[in-house]
Amino acid sequence: MNEKKEKVVGWFKKYPYMIALLYLLFYLTVFEWLEQNVVPKYIIQCKLDEMIPFCETFIIPYIFWFPYVAGAFIWFKRRGWEDYKKLCLMVFSGLTICLAIYYVFPTGLNLRLAQNPHETGILYNMVRLLRGIDTPTNVCPSIHVMNTVMIFQAICSLDELKHRKLTIAVHFVIMVLICASTVLLDQHSVIDVICGAMMSFVLHGLVYKVEWKEALAGRKGRAVRRVS
Repeated sequence: MNEKKEKVVGWFKKYPYMIALLYLLFYLTVFEWLEQNVVPKYIIQCKLDEMIPFCETFIIPYIFWFPYVAGAFIWFKRRGWEDYKKLCLMVFSGLTICLAIYYVFPTGLNLRLAQNPHETGILYNMVRLLRGIDTPTNVCPSIHVMNTVMIFQAICSLDELKHRKLTIAVHFVIMVLICASTVLLDQHSVIDVICGAMMSFVLHGLVYKVEWKEALAGRKGRAVRRVS
């Protein structure tokens, strides 16, 4: 049994992108099935959603999420197997849990108002195209938010990047813009955003627990040295 396991692990180490490709095939298949067969039973909305204005400009960071996530996987793969494995474990676990939640607790939105036919321009057209593809179902937790926060957390967990303030700041801004785009385009409720962020924090804590303990110990040590 151990020999078979070693062979499987060895094969994935040799072809690391196959992990992502195989899981992507699984995820898209299940997600499409949910879109076609599961009817939303619970509408997600809160008072804060009504106070957030629609802003078509945020279609740019919303769409940027796709190359950003793909780029993160490529970058982590180039760093080495261990970092790539942790990112895959964290993100794919989160996506699988989301699929299960969407099936057991099917959610939807009533936030997307019909666009004015006089609203024209490339950004409005991009929003119309997005809404034609992405139905207001299976919204809580927000996968856009969850994956974005996970990538930021994974980057912050790398020892050589922890003290690079500019790099961390750039990825923090990207994270904030993508998360904000989900509510400013009425693609998600604030509740979806909060649940997505909570999912990312829980799973990051489980996957990177050793690093978290070491970081906490380091901070305590630095605090003690300052006091003394």
